[in-house]
Amino acid sequence: MRSTTRNLCLVTSLTAALVACGGGQDAGGTAGNTGDALKDLAGTADQPTVRTASEPADPCHWIPASEVEAVIGKLAEPPRRADGCRYTMVMPEAVSAARQKAVAQEERQNAQLKASFKDWEPTEWGGSMGAYQRDPKTYAVTLSVHVTGDMAGEAGLAAAGKVLESWQPAQQGGDQDSTKEPAKPDGWDVLLPIPYGFAGRIGHVQIGVSAEAPDVPDDLAQALAVRVRDRIPDLPFPATGRDWSLDRAEKHPCSLLTRDEAETVLGPLVVEPYRSSSEHLPLALRDGHACAYFTPGHHVFVLSPTWIDGQQSFKVAKGAGELLSVVAPRENVVFKGPWDSAQVGMEGELLFLKGDRLLEVHYLTSSTDRRGAVKLAAQAIQRM
Repeated sequence: MRSTTRNLCLVTSLTAALVACGGGQDAGGTAGNTGDALKDLAGTADQPTVRTASEPADPCHWIPASEVEAVIGKLAEPPRRADGCRYTMVMPEAVSAARQKAVAQEERQNAQLKASFKDWEPTEWGGSMGAYQRDPKTYAVTLSVHVTGDMAGEAGLAAAGKVLESWQPAQQGGDQDSTKEPAKPDGWDVLLPIPYGFAGRIGHVQIGVSAEAPDVPDDLAQALAVRVRDRIPDLPFPATGRDWSLDRAEKHPCSLLTRDEAETVLGPLVVEPYRSSSEHLPLALRDGHACAYFTPGHHVFVLSPTWIDGQQSFKVAKGAGELLSVVAPRENVVFKGPWDSAQVGMEGELLFLKGDRLLEVHYLTSSTDRRGAVKLAAQAIQRM
């Protein structure tokens, strides 16, 4: 089961966070019908059987520098790699003047304190933020793009947020409906909290533009994130290597749910259902043990079956969930369907156990909600 180790990592990171605070040619270029897509094609190549996009080796190649300048203004130097791609901007005169004024004021205060307390020494703040007013290169943003669909961090932040909300006193009065789902941001599925800048997710694609100084406007970061988002091809990305899951599939994973069945819930698929990595679920992998269903907007619905020792994997996931409940409330939901047991996983995935076979359903990066995911799971698990 792919999520066992990740579950334990999620518990650790969350604890730390709380302490700290159809036929023919389809749109993807794959010929044939659903039956063709379910066949395990011969050959040893690791290339996916569907058309895919390419992730650049250099993060500065997600977008040309000329387009960056059209969004955030003239660059002071060429883009460079730095935990993503760093874009250092020409600092406006008003920002430069404000920084100089702040530095002068700090130096006056230090001089006064030094005169009053002979042994006093000014505090040296580490990192770029600590000295940003003295370094013009901190007037910059750093772009990062992740296409693996990793939901562990997002799930941890959501759980931590619920805990923090529970610590707050109950609000008296007001007309806010706490049960109402918040509106989705324009063009994004989720906005991700970062101290300075902007970060959001659409489907399995996460884009962050972090500001290297607090005086860099957030709207510049958001505008750059939107421009990059709109340039990314709306196709699956390939995984690298092989799927080293110990569970050897008894069936093709995409045999559990046909394209027509998936489209009744998810909407039209961009490409045929494709085998995907059990480690990075949205990514296409020729011998992958999971099956992904890709719809427009980078949305991916994934079925990840475990054909042997499913009961043990289910128990491990349940135990990890109980461990997490020590620091965060755990969601308990009853799912009725053709399975023996079911539960919500720690990254929001749904786990369905039937006999000794387990089906993981990952829907948070897809175009459907939990109700639709359960409906598709009920169809798929009867074929295991």
